[in-house]
Amino acid sequence: MPEIMLLGVEEQVLSLEIGDNPADSFPCMPCEGIHTELRTQLYAQLLGIFFDEAESLEQLVLEFGPEGPWVFKLDVNITERLADIEEDDIENIARIWSESGDMEALDLEPGDLIDVLSRFLYNLVHFCMLIRQEQVLSVFIYTE
Repeated sequence: MPEIMLLGVEEQVLSLEIGDNPADSFPCMPCEGIHTELRTQLYAQLLGIFFDEAESLEQLVLEFGPEGPWVFKLDVNITERLADIEEDDIENIARIWSESGDMEALDLEPGDLIDVLSRFLYNLVHFCMLIRQEQVLSVFIYTE
């Protein structure tokens, strides 16, 4: 299963069993190949911090075994910043993000890259807006 971001109550997410498909129980969105390093570049850009600091914004909360899968929780500092992003700013942020790191792994043409980053960011921003309204919710990343 590719990486997915999910929205849920932490206690319920932590009750996932190995082999469970999180998409059966939680609202999810695909990461579309946007892996941890690329997301960390986005977090660093949005918060104006160094990459090393931004790495701690995805915190391991569940490890099924040394070979995975794993569940990470987004830190409140980045979820609050993401929730503040205006829809009109998403494409520009995605454009800047596309220039900030090693995007070759996504193997996309520049225009397609901006579309994928914008779509991912749009969905993530809306997840973060929802957790601002329903504070029992958090954003998680499920990865194998």
